[in-house]
Amino acid sequence: MSGAPEHSRRAPGASPERSPAWAPASAQDRAPDRASVTGILLCGGRSLRMGTDKARLELGGRALIEYPLAALDEVASRVVLACGPTPRYAEWGRELALDALPGEGPLAGLLAGLEAARTPWAAVLACDLPRAEGRILARLLERARTAELDVCLLEVDRGTQPLVGAYRCSCAPAVRAALESGERRMVSFHPGLRVGSVHARELALESGTAFRPELNLNSPGELEAERRAPGRASAFRAGTSGAGACEAGGSGARR
Repeated sequence: MSGAPEHSRRAPGASPERSPAWAPASAQDRAPDRASVTGILLCGGRSLRMGTDKARLELGGRALIEYPLAALDEVASRVVLACGPTPRYAEWGRELALDALPGEGPLAGLLAGLEAARTPWAAVLACDLPRAEGRILARLLERARTAELDVCLLEVDRGTQPLVGAYRCSCAPAVRAALESGERRMVSFHPGLRVGSVHARELALESGTAFRPELNLNSPGELEAERRAPGRASAFRAGTSGAGACEAGGSGARR
C-alpha cells in the first residue's frame, strides 16, 4: 500500500480487542467456510515504479504473484484475478475479472472482483504482498463474520490497509456508486457500511519482530531488500499449504 495510509471509519463496537495472543485454529473455525469465500487478487496495475511487471518477478524461487495467490487459496474456494482492463496472467489458470471502469485504479479492480464473485464473502489481496498469509485472511474473515461487519481490514501503526481485507460481496453497489461519482480511494465507499479492523499486533507470530504482513514491493530496491532479508519471503510462508495450489507459470494506479 504505497503512499499515505488510508484510514477507515470504524463502526461502533467494531474496534479490535487487544489480545496478547492469537490462536489461528480458532479463527479458522469461526471464519466463513471456503465455499462461502471468493479470493480477489488485485493485479491490474502498471508497475511504474518497478519498471516491469512486478507480478512475474522472481522472489525465493517463485513469482511474486504466487505468494498472495497461495494465501487466498487457503481461505477461498475460487480465486479471481482482477487484472485490469485487458486479460493477462492466463498462465496461472485462474478466472480473470476485467475492469468495467478502466483506468480507475484498484477500486475498479475491487469492483470487478466483487461483481464476479458468487459467494457472500471475499478475501482481497494485492499481488505484491510476499508476506501475506491465509491465517491473516482467516482472522479478518472471522472478525467480519462475528462482528457483523461489511469490511474488515488489516491495521498497522500507520493505519488500515485496504488491500489486505475481508469484504462482503454485497458491498459491490456501494463501490460502483463511489467510482461513478468520481472517487478512486479504496475507502471512499465506506460511509454507511460497518467497517472494522484487526491490528497486526493481534496477529504477531512468536518470532514476530519482523512480522510485516502489509509489506508490499513497489520498486527494484524494495524487491532486492526482500530478497536479502534474513528470513526472506519464504520464511514467512512457513505452514502455508497453498503453495502447491498455485499453478506454475510463469500499476497509473497501483494494484
